[in-house]
Amino acid sequence: MPSTMHREPVVSIVIATRGDAATIRRALESIQNQTLRSHETIVVDDGSTDGTPGIVDNMAQRDLTISLVQADGCGLAAALDLGMSRARGHYLVFFDASGWANPDMLADLVGAAEESSLELAIAGFSATVVGDGRRQESIEANQPAYVFPTQHDFRAGAWQLFEGNLLSSPCAKLFLRSRVEGLGLSFADGDGDCTDALSFMAGYVRDVERVGLTGHAHYHVESRSPQRLPGFSVRDYRALERQYGTLVGVYHHWGLDGDPTSMGLIQNRYFECLVDCVAGVFSDRSGLSAAERRRLVGEMVSSDRARLAADVARPRGMGAKAMQGPIRSGNAGLAYTEGFLASFMKRGGERGLGPFCTSL
Repeated sequence: MPSTMHREPVVSIVIATRGDAATIRRALESIQNQTLRSHETIVVDDGSTDGTPGIVDNMAQRDLTISLVQADGCGLAAALDLGMSRARGHYLVFFDASGWANPDMLADLVGAAEESSLELAIAGFSATVVGDGRRQESIEANQPAYVFPTQHDFRAGAWQLFEGNLLSSPCAKLFLRSRVEGLGLSFADGDGDCTDALSFMAGYVRDVERVGLTGHAHYHVESRSPQRLPGFSVRDYRALERQYGTLVGVYHHWGLDGDPTSMGLIQNRYFECLVDCVAGVFSDRSGLSAAERRRLVGEMVSSDRARLAADVARPRGMGAKAMQGPIRSGNAGLAYTEGFLASFMKRGGERGLGPFCTSL
């Protein structure tokens, strides 16, 4: 077992930054305040043009556990990979530059991992949407402390973790660095700016055996309001399709692709995110012409995958419910109209796009 007596740190924390001057100090200070002292923090800056590098460098001058790596223009995914390559700790933890942690997060994660020989320890988190300097909405994702007795138990219950947004992001989790390296996991897949967190998580849990939950929401993150998020791009839709395929592939590997509960969750989540993508086509910032919008909406709603999801989905939002009929029937024209209406509604401030509609 690792201990604070070792020369190498117990935990390596990796942060990728780009234009995070407003939040990076808080993130680093929350790490400095951890009760578990044996850790290092690797901050990889992806070409920030604000004061982010200066803030990190100044803190690194006074705290040797912090290091700054300049990686101008490599993309945030490649920045995370670069940070991992510099890590020396027994465990890996990923931080968002806008996040911060309770003082006992690392101690709790490491304690749980060592007590039960876990390959993956999961803490809960809270996420707050902030716009115009005001807190708009806050959610907490957490489940009671629990160690899955067997690999089969974890696989059978993983759908609850995916549904509760506890497996979609690598943040608020403790990974074995040797296992990440042995599996050859990375965030970049040829497009350095495409942070495929879900694919990273899917690769890690594919054959994982020992998984546990700490039961504490130790991690907190803020995100910008949907009105200030970047506009939709075709890459958002391509990422959704790729992530859906990744998740279905994991369940197929587990022999659970016939499990109605697990697959129902995946289809429902995919459908809601597909509706987000259709609505995003009509964003003022999408840069798409009317003809391009019609072509892309037609492509989105005419696939067998989309129709299957529409058949089994139980959407919560009114916009998604209105889209079920057009997608079931493959009616691209009606889907185009409903997508325009959904986009108009979302301008009032629903939610933004993210990997399987979850992003930390």
